[in-house]
Amino acid sequence: MLSLGDGHNGEVRMSKGAVAADRVALFMQLAGHRKEVPAEEAPEELRILGAHLLLSEVLEFVIKGLGVTPCVGETPITDPEQVSYRNHGRVDPTMMLDGLADVGYTMWWNALAFGMPLAEAFKLVCENNLEKFVKLGDWAAEFKELPIELWHCQQGISWPTEVVKVVVVHVDGAYYAVGRDDRGKVRKPSSYRSVELQHLLQS
Repeated sequence: MLSLGDGHNGEVRMSKGAVAADRVALFMQLAGHRKEVPAEEAPEELRILGAHLLLSEVLEFVIKGLGVTPCVGETPITDPEQVSYRNHGRVDPTMMLDGLADVGYTMWWNALAFGMPLAEAFKLVCENNLEKFVKLGDWAAEFKELPIELWHCQQGISWPTEVVKVVVVHVDGAYYAVGRDDRGKVRKPSSYRSVELQHLLQS
């Protein structure tokens, strides 16, 4: 695959293998998210999850990063998680691809405009996101979903209030606990630690 460079000095470089797509694919496998679903056959919950994942991160960048408050009419949007989603029509695969390409383009525009080392940050985020899954022992083999009395995963783990179930997945010979909210979004266990990116801005 191809990836743009870090954008630190305005230079755009293309290098093979720079994108950690394999880590994203592993995340999706652990999360139980389907891959390569034909757009026209995408179920309603997958479409809403895709919209939520994409827009919530864009709003986080705008609101918390840039310090800009978007408004719908006169109504300010101050919290990405307060935005609700609903399907309103048929899927248009061409517009989906066009929209994603434009998001990627404007993402790199912002990285270059503000001197953000995006490629390096992306690699770190890909690795850090895998910490949202709690590795379990072989005792978990008998479960597909943990009963609430075992949500601690025998490790003192706790989950956000948004979590409605904790499922067990088996990947590469190991068992993992995955906390999901009612939209299917993976939520962070108490063992999760946020990625450290500040050092990238100081180099």
